[in-house]
Amino acid sequence: MSGLTDALNLGKTSLATHQTLIDVTSNNIANVNTDGYSRQSVDLGTIPALNFRGFQIGRGVMPDSIQRAEDTFLNKQIIDKNASLGEQSAQATPLAELESIFNLGDDNLTAKIDKFFDSWEQLSVTPDGSVERNSVLQYGTLLSDSFHTMSEDLGDMSRLVDESLTSKIDGINIKLQQIAEFNQRIFTIESSGVNANADRDGRDALLEELSHTLGTQSYENQDGSVNVQLPSGLPLVSRYEAFSLEAVPTATGSKLQLNLSNTTRPVDNNSLGGEFKGLVYLRDEFIPQVRDDLDKLAYNLANEVNTLHAGGTGLDGSTGLNFFSTPLSVGPNPWTGAAAGIQVAVTETAQVAAGQSSASGDNRNALLMAALKDTKVIDGTHSFGSFYAKISSDIGVESAQNQLSVSGLEDTMLQLENLRDSKVGVSLEEEMINLIQYQRGFEASAKLLTTVDEMMDTVLSIKR
Repeated sequence: MSGLTDALNLGKTSLATHQTLIDVTSNNIANVNTDGYSRQSVDLGTIPALNFRGFQIGRGVMPDSIQRAEDTFLNKQIIDKNASLGEQSAQATPLAELESIFNLGDDNLTAKIDKFFDSWEQLSVTPDGSVERNSVLQYGTLLSDSFHTMSEDLGDMSRLVDESLTSKIDGINIKLQQIAEFNQRIFTIESSGVNANADRDGRDALLEELSHTLGTQSYENQDGSVNVQLPSGLPLVSRYEAFSLEAVPTATGSKLQLNLSNTTRPVDNNSLGGEFKGLVYLRDEFIPQVRDDLDKLAYNLANEVNTLHAGGTGLDGSTGLNFFSTPLSVGPNPWTGAAAGIQVAVTETAQVAAGQSSASGDNRNALLMAALKDTKVIDGTHSFGSFYAKISSDIGVESAQNQLSVSGLEDTMLQLENLRDSKVGVSLEEEMINLIQYQRGFEASAKLLTTVDEMMDTVLSIKR
C-alpha cells in the first residue's frame, strides 16, 4: 500500500502544481491590458526522490516560486529617456505661447515701431500740422502700451510656469511616501521567501512617473528596497523613509527645497531633471533673458528718441524735453524694467520737436527721427526692427528644437516600450498555448489520481 500511497501523493502534488500554473496564467491573461504589469511565470522544482527497495523513486513536482519578467537594463534606458522626455515636453506649451506673444504678424511690436517712426515721416511733410503731431503722440502711446502688454504677458507666463511647478509638489510627495511603503511591504513579504511581484510592479510604475517629473534615479538595496535620489544625489527615499519637497515663495518665484527631517537643502536647477528641470529653466533663465531683451529694446528706443527729441525744438519754443520716460533701473542693467515702465512724456502737441527751431516749416528733427527707424543703434548691429526679429527668432529656434526633441524622444520611448512589452509583457497567444499545456497536465494528474484510486479499491477488494 505504501507504493500506492506514494503514487496518490504524487498525483496530488502534480494536480496542485498544475492548478498553480493555470492560476498564474489566468492572472497574466486578466492583466494583459494593465499598465505596468509584468508577466509572471512559475519556477518548478522536483520533490527530492525517496529510496524505495534500493531505487530512487521520484515523488513529483512542486512550484518553487512565482517570478516576474524583468529587464533591468531596458528599464534603466526607459527611465533615462523618460526624464529627457519630461524635460522637453514640459517646455512645449510655454514655448508655443511665447511664440504667440512675439509673433511676426501684421500687428506685432515691429509694426507698432514702424508706425511710430512713419508718423514722424508724415510730420516731416507738414511739421506744423496738429493732426500729424497728434498722430506722433498717439502712435507713441500705442507703442508704449504694446511694450507694457508684452512685459505683462511675460510676467504672467513666468507665474504660470511657477504655478505649474508648485502644483505638482503634493503629488510628488505622495508618490515618494508610496515608494517608502512599497519598500516596507516588499521587505516584509520577501523576507518570508515569497516574491512580492505585484508590489514591485507598482513601485516600478511610480519610479517611472517620478523620472518623468523629477528625473529621479534609483538603485536597489539587498533587502529589496530602493533608494530614490535627485540627479545631484540628494535623497528622496531612503529605504523606508520618504523625504518631501517644499516650495518657498519669493519675489521672483518659488524656490524649491528638500526637507530632510532635521534640516533642509536648497534644490536648484542643477539638482533637477525631467519636467521640473525644463520648467525651472524657462522660469529662471529663458523667460528672464527674453524679458531682458525686450527691456533692452524699449530702453534703446526711448534713449535714442529722447536724444533727438531733446536736441530739437517744439512749436512753443520748448527744448531739452524727453519724448519718453523710463523708470530707474532696479536690476544689473540700465534697461531693466524699461518695457514695463516706458511712457510718453510729452503732453502737448506743440511740444513735439519736429524742427531744430520753432519756425513753423522746420522739419529737420522729424527727418532725423524718421531715419532712426533703420539705424543700427543697438549694439551697433541691430535696428529696432531687426533686434525684435532677433528676439522672435531666438524663441522660434528654441521652440523648433524643442519640438524636434519631443518628437524624437517620443519615438525612442515608443520603441523602448514596445521592446519591453515584447520581453516582459503578456502575449495572449503564448499564454493560451501555456494554458492548453497546463490543462492537459491537470487532466493527466486527475487521471493519475483516478487510476490510483481504482488500484487501491482493487487491492482492498482482494483482502476482503
